Parts: sequence; C-alpha cells; structure tokens
Amino acid sequence: DATELSRLYDDGIEIKVFTGNASLRRRVSRCNAVPIATLSAGLPMKEKKVISEETVKSERALRDLIGRNLRKEIHPGTKPSMDFIHKILDDAYKAGLSYDVTDMRPRILAFANNSTNQAPACLKLIQTMQFKSEDVMEEKTVMPKDERLVVFDLEVYPNLFVICWKYRGAKTVVKMINPTPQEVEGLFALKLVGFNNRRYDNHIMYARYLGYTNQQLFELSQKLINNHGYLAQAYNVSYADIYDFSSKKQSLKKFEIELGLNHVESELPWDQPVPEELIPQVVDYCVNDVEATDAVLEDRIQDFVARQILADLSGLSVNATTQQHTAKIIFGDDRNPQSKFKYTHLAEEFPGYEYELGTSSYRGEITGEGGYVYAEPGVYENVALLDVASMHPTSIEALDLFGEYTDNFSALKRARLAIKRRDFEVAKSMLGGKLARHLNDEEQAEALSYALKIVINIVYGLTAARFDNAFRDPRNIDNIVAKRGALFMIDLKHMVQAEGFTVAHIKTDSIKIPNATPEIIEKVMEFGKKYGYDFEHEATYDKLCLVNDAVYIAKGKGKWTAVGAQFQHPYVFKTLFSHEEIKFEDLCETKAVQTALYLDFSVEAPPWETKEGENSKRFVGRVGSFVPVLPGTGGGALLRVDKDGEKFHSASGAKNYLWKEAEVVRKLKLENDINYDFFEDLVYEAKETINKFGDVNIFVS
Repeated sequence: DATELSRLYDDGIEIKVFTGNASLRRRVSRCNAVPIATLSAGLPMKEKKVISEETVKSERALRDLIGRNLRKEIHPGTKPSMDFIHKILDDAYKAGLSYDVTDMRPRILAFANNSTNQAPACLKLIQTMQFKSEDVMEEKTVMPKDERLVVFDLEVYPNLFVICWKYRGAKTVVKMINPTPQEVEGLFALKLVGFNNRRYDNHIMYARYLGYTNQQLFELSQKLINNHGYLAQAYNVSYADIYDFSSKKQSLKKFEIELGLNHVESELPWDQPVPEELIPQVVDYCVNDVEATDAVLEDRIQDFVARQILADLSGLSVNATTQQHTAKIIFGDDRNPQSKFKYTHLAEEFPGYEYELGTSSYRGEITGEGGYVYAEPGVYENVALLDVASMHPTSIEALDLFGEYTDNFSALKRARLAIKRRDFEVAKSMLGGKLARHLNDEEQAEALSYALKIVINIVYGLTAARFDNAFRDPRNIDNIVAKRGALFMIDLKHMVQAEGFTVAHIKTDSIKIPNATPEIIEKVMEFGKKYGYDFEHEATYDKLCLVNDAVYIAKGKGKWTAVGAQFQHPYVFKTLFSHEEIKFEDLCETKAVQTALYLDFSVEAPPWETKEGENSKRFVGRVGSFVPVLPGTGGGALLRVDKDGEKFHSASGAKNYLWKEAEVVRKLKLENDINYDFFEDLVYEAKETINKFGDVNIFVS
C-alpha cells in the first residue's frame, strides 16, 4: 500500500506518493537506461505513533452527547434520553468509530434506575447498549507535529494535578499546574515517553482531556492503582513506555539509586489535598522524576532501539506492548491463532509420565510445573557445566506448538542465528525481506539481533501465562513446553548416573557433572540430539561448592563464578574470592518495601517495634540505599511501617545495626563512620556455609 510509505527515505531522498490528480514537476538532470521496477519491500513505512486526533474527537463528542442526555438537556424525560443514548451508541458502533465509554455505564445505570415510571424498560435498554467499539485498540497512523521525544511525568492529588515534561536531553522542564483539557490536548501531538505510563499516566491525561475534574482524576488514580478503571483509547496517547520496553523490570526509584541519580520521594499523604504553600514541593518532585525518566531512557536506549525495530517488523506502533508486537510478527492478523495450535500428550514421547490434579510425575519423581531442578549439595572438582542452547524455543519447535505458525517462530530463531554468525545476506532473505534494511551495518545488525532475542524469549512465558493471550492454548494445563525439557533432563540424569557419574546439579537447561571425562560429555551431547537439543560446553570448574538447588560458588580458569545472593554480595565476593579492591558502592545496601522506610534517630539502640518518638523518624520512601554506621556517629534504626501505618518493624537484614543514607555518607565524606562489622558478619556466614561441605580455607585458596 503506497499510502503507508514514509515520505522520507534518507537525507535528500524523498518518496513521492501520488494518490490523486497531483502532478510531479522535476527537471531531468541525470538518468540511466534501467527500466522502472516494481518494489514489494525495502522502502520505509510510516511509523504508527500516537493516538489519532480524529479518534479522540469522536469519543469526546460521544461522551459530551451522552452527558447532555444524562443532564436531560436534549429530552426532558428519562426514557427518551435513554432511547437517544442507545441510538447514538448504536450509530457509533455501526459507523466503525473507535471508542470505549464503559466507564460511563454506572452513571447511565443510575440514571435509568431513577426513572419514575419506566425504570424496568430503561434498565433493559442498557443490556443492548454498545459501550465500546469492536476494536478499541486499533492503531491509527498519524505523523506527530514534532519528531523530538518528550519525557513526561505527572502527579495527582484530590485538589491538584501536575504535568511536567521536557524534550529528551533538554535542560528546561515545562511545569503545568492544573492544566485545562485544551492544554493537555496540545501534548497529544508530541512523542510522549514516560515510565509505566501505559497503565497510569496516559489514562490520567486522557481523562483530563475528556473533562475530568481534579477530584475525578484522583478517584480514577485510585482505580488505576488497584488495576481497574482503564480507558481503552488512553493507551495510545504516548509514543513509548520505558517500563514496557525495558528488559530490566524495576521501579523508577530503583533506577535512580542504581544510576546514581538524585533520589527523592514525597512524604505528602496521597489521599489528602495539598496545602497551597506545598504545591511547589510537589512540582519539584515531579520535575525530579522527569529528569530521572530522561536518564533512564538513555540507560535503556538499546531496549528502545530494539522496540523501534520490532515496530518496523510488526507494523504496529512503538507504543504497542512487546506481547502485541510478538503476536503480530508470528500470527499476523489472525485473531484466533489457537485454533491452529497443536497440543501433545507428553506420555506419548515419555511413557510413564502422568499429570493428575495439578501434579506431574515421571520415573518416580514429582517434576513440578516449570523447569526441572535437582541438587546433591557438596564440594566437587573438575565439574563440567553443559547447557542446552535455547531449550524452551527448541521445545516449541519439537512440539510444533503453534501448528502452521511454528515455521514463523523458527524463522525468527534462524534469522537471529544467521545474524550472530554474520551471515547478513542470508538473514536479508528471511521473513520476506523485512530484515534487510536493518542489516546494512554491524551496529544496526546487533540491534536487530537483540530485538529478535526479545521476541523469542517472551514467547515461552506467554505460552505458560495464566492470563489469556494469543500464545496460550487452553488445553495446555501442564505447561508442556517447560515440561518436555524437564522430562528430558530426568532421562538425561538417569543416563549419566547409569554411566557411573555423579549428577551434582540440574537447573532447567543445564547439568553439572563432577570429574567429567570427554567421553561422558560427548554422550550427553549425543543424548540431547535425540530429542532435538543442542548442548554447549559452557565451562569446566576446577572446584565448585553447591549449597542448594539455587546457590553455588565455583572457580574455573582462574575466575570465580557466584550464583545466589549470599556469594554474589560484592563485599563477600571480593573479600573471599576475587580479592578485588572494595569500593564505596560495595558497601551500599539497597532496601525496598511495599509501604515506606524510615530512619529512626531517637535512640542508639531503639526497640524494633514501636510507635513512640515518631517525630524522630525521618521518611525515606519505598526504596533507598543505606550504609551501616558505627554507634555514636548519628545513625538511625532502619524501619519499615506496616500496611496499616500503625507499627514499625526493622527492615529486612537491618536489625541490630544503625544506618545512614548512602548519598549522605558519600556527599559528606563520612566513610570513617562505616561499620564494617555488618559486612564481616556476611563474610563469616558465607564461610560457615562452605564449611558445611568442606574446609573453606582449602576451598578459597
């Protein structure tokens, strides 16, 4: 469709599309004898971006008309008003308008119920009202008026609504206090990028555009926090959502601490009006979050580029979720791909496998519903770590899980493998040539490879998700993708043990074999090929201490590898194993809670559960970075408040020590106040853990 082509190919190269009687007037300055060709791919398409202004206007007009009827401005009676509401919704639905006014249903219901004489008839009308269009998430193509990215955030209180925004990388932040619907409308023409905005900020802004008051915005905010009240058209207000496209899922506040940004949290009660004199404080807080969002965008720029590539491959907007992009790439426009899926009873391939009442068993073991885990804790030598390459994606192919669409999934795998091998010409021919324009240089090829990795990795999780999605087969109650790998690993374990070797550890797609020989390694690889799995010899550890099925410390080729929080703690790891220099960052403990953290400076050794001396407690926020300090240096007990805000308890891992915020210690250069006993206790505990299985001094030497 030529109308879908971008108007710009490159600097100085324009794409001219003629859809009417317009003429092209250009003086021929140079030409060749090559015949004009027909292209089927290779030219850039328009980006599908923010919400369509026409869609917004249509829904707002619809809402205004419904509101006028509810106020009886058009018809004086309830029944005629209800008839008219029914008609305009029916007309909008038949006309193909994209809208969702489901949130107005309670108001219409209350209005109908108040009818003096015809309440039953009015209530019956509601049952057949079309409160939303058939496809309210249909993407609309619209070119924004400004190509620059705009980073934004907002704050909502019962009496206050603040929006702050800035152009990416700019120093100036625009502050909007209680903006009007018209002022908010102006933002919709910008490429808005926020943090978790698809599920919160977008809906608040869109509601203001529709005319919500500050109090109504506050009520909507509480609904959104509790995961309901979403306005379908609001999702497309933005250009992108950092939280959605980021491969690292954590809060903005955690990113602030991780990236060394200014970390600010507000103590103002969210459910109370903001005093006028404190409004500047709320604005400053919002500005800080905008600055942080801008910095996080730069930190996650690789993920952002990958998302843009996915949008190019899927034809959806950058703002669509990873799940939507993946479904579009693999299933196209099929609204019911599950009808082509194949479900395999694994007992056919693994005789004896049983699934009954939510429990899976095979060869005398309860396998669990995820990956298989097995451990024989202890200290071992010459341990071979063999890892299955792409176990879950391979299982999807072996099971032909998606039926006729499995080939599309396999093509993504093959394309990524070709890119990793630098076979760019081969990759260009795959997926109908869609990849070609991203393979002209190695940097862009790396970005494409990363984008394909995101798609491939998300698929398994969606097949096993509890919520409905395009990849979930309702028949797949025993998670056959992970289960096939688990049953294979059980068979592999028995084979290795039958060969006279110990299986120290199996974790989903990897196996660790102590005192492994080249022969057993070769047998493992051959065994995997029978099931379609390719093993890679990831490493050979000279020594390994396996603590349980999830924690171990190992050394191979002079390099230590730690898995699990106990040995990964930087002070423990550097002190016991790598002997690297201890830096200030290694002494900072990040704490996160669902309620709030406080530092209590009332006494040096405070009771760990108290409500006395609350004036001495300083609010920190839900996330903070702290350093243990010596008694007498002005530290405080690190407390968390319970969900009712009634009692204070010691934060996890903070009991019996005094703390200061890491930023304070750094800025004031109070490193001499640090209490190293806290960290030496961690080292002692790590030593004792290893001592349960062998002499720690010999192991770490």
